[in-house]
Amino acid sequence: MATQPTVNTYLQKGNREDLASEVAALYPDEVPFFAMAGKVKATARTHEWMTDVLASTSRTGSIEGASVTYAAPGMRTRVTNYTHIKHRNFDVTFTQIAVDKAGVRDEIANQVMKAMKSLLRDYDSIFLWSTVATAGATGLARRSAGLFKVIISNTALGTGTGSSGRIQITEANVNIVLQKIWNNGGNPRALFCGGFHKRVISQKFSAKTGFTWNIEASTRTAIQNVNKYEGSFGTVDVIPDRNMMASRVAIVTPEMAKIAILRDVQQYKGAATASSVKGWVEAEMCLQYGNEKAHGQLRWLRSTGTIS
Repeated sequence: MATQPTVNTYLQKGNREDLASEVAALYPDEVPFFAMAGKVKATARTHEWMTDVLASTSRTGSIEGASVTYAAPGMRTRVTNYTHIKHRNFDVTFTQIAVDKAGVRDEIANQVMKAMKSLLRDYDSIFLWSTVATAGATGLARRSAGLFKVIISNTALGTGTGSSGRIQITEANVNIVLQKIWNNGGNPRALFCGGFHKRVISQKFSAKTGFTWNIEASTRTAIQNVNKYEGSFGTVDVIPDRNMMASRVAIVTPEMAKIAILRDVQQYKGAATASSVKGWVEAEMCLQYGNEKAHGQLRWLRSTGTIS
């Protein structure tokens, strides 16, 4: 592949490293993880943050008058991710702009709105996937690591890697992961899942709170709403997300999940090369997951079939 003739961050030297700081957030529709995650500022394509841990508890006593001995303190760890560039484009002919349209007043505004929503759905999926972090290079796109790729400490698995080894999500496995997160100092309060797993939780889990199940006599409507699970280690919000991996479930400590934004979503106008209006929306950001031990995942789950 030919070398790009433009000045870029791979070739240019002297660009500063990134430090995260709080910035204003986006509030998208139908992107639950993206909406929940806090927003911080990224200032370079390589985004880094620090993690730290407390020393293990000790039950030994100190001798009266004894000299103090100094143990080596635990060292902070630097964690790295890479900003992920994503765009969605549109191209509308002058004729389409001019004709009368049913249900759409401004065709360009409608296309921009659709592109922005699609872009945010893309990011919601990127962050709740097993994407491998990629530093990128000239001619090679950078990629942000997804949450399912970085969680290694707190997991519960099916019985194998193939489709035959996938199991239905169980209450016992959810509590196993909750305990692992709790043991590692996390405070899990959100469970992200696909539609099938939400149905299983609604029908099979026993420790449910924040739900109703009744018949509204005046409208002859059956009402079932399960939005929380109260397990052995607190209550978690059960949040369905249609953009995530269908075979996995994520349990998250919300204050640890953030999105580092280098370039917020912005609209750009394309060159006038034809009888149409061209443009695109683009952003650049990555997942800042804090300490991976604050989160957990269930893998190799069955996402179709009959609930047993």
